[in-house]
Amino acid sequence: MEILICTDGSKSSLQSAELVRKLGFPVTTRIITLGVSENKVDVEKLTGSMSQIDKSLGKAYALTQKLRYGNPIDEILAEALESSCDLVAVGGGREQLGLLHPQVGSTTSRLARKLHTHFLVARNLPEELGKILVCTGGDAPANDTMKLGGAWISKTIAQIGLLHVIQSSHLGSVTREISEISNKKQSFEDKQPHELLLERARQQLRDAGVSSEIVLRIRSGLVVEEILNELSDGGYQLLVVGAHFQPGRDRWQGTLLDDVTDQLLNRSTCSLLII
Repeated sequence: MEILICTDGSKSSLQSAELVRKLGFPVTTRIITLGVSENKVDVEKLTGSMSQIDKSLGKAYALTQKLRYGNPIDEILAEALESSCDLVAVGGGREQLGLLHPQVGSTTSRLARKLHTHFLVARNLPEELGKILVCTGGDAPANDTMKLGGAWISKTIAQIGLLHVIQSSHLGSVTREISEISNKKQSFEDKQPHELLLERARQQLRDAGVSSEIVLRIRSGLVVEEILNELSDGGYQLLVVGAHFQPGRDRWQGTLLDDVTDQLLNRSTCSLLII
């Protein structure tokens, strides 16, 4: 496995490396630390940051430092492609967060839309990952989210919230937790489609290696708003979500403000793993 950790010399870049460490990727993982200089006057700052990242990761991984010159987005994309990276990790910053309509043109958002690989954004990282929210749906990308996302969070001891949002334009929302015990007592015929969907997703997480507690959650309302509400209500520190990526095409289609993943990337205040 290949992970690309990008730094601009900021403290948030160090958080991305710390999040990689907390997720506990296998020791066979190769990690490239990349700094991109736009004006060649920040080289010392970038090399210092890369050294700090390598130190924080310790000797568990094969580490390589690289310095490139040019536009950060272009150079990160080029390195991700040339190195065949499975995951790109960055610090998310928070200067655009908390606004009703954030800066959709932010570097992180523009980078995510162009990447043809998986993306990890670190924000407000706590000492320990205690709760992770995984979102699922009825489409094919959700299967990849459960299988790959599940494998990548399986080394944590965090409680997993597994959420499905029933989309509704009605005002207000309905939230329900499915008890695993009571759910087992229901016959197959008595279960609703969304309950069966969540059960299948839970089993996919188990098959991917997740052994910690998984709590099934159903919310009804506007998808983005309900995911953000669940993040806030539940106090989660990491959101795992699919991006509906299709090889050979841009990751996201349509206008940005209509895209669930892009809105979550810009509006959530916790870390995100985009599969």
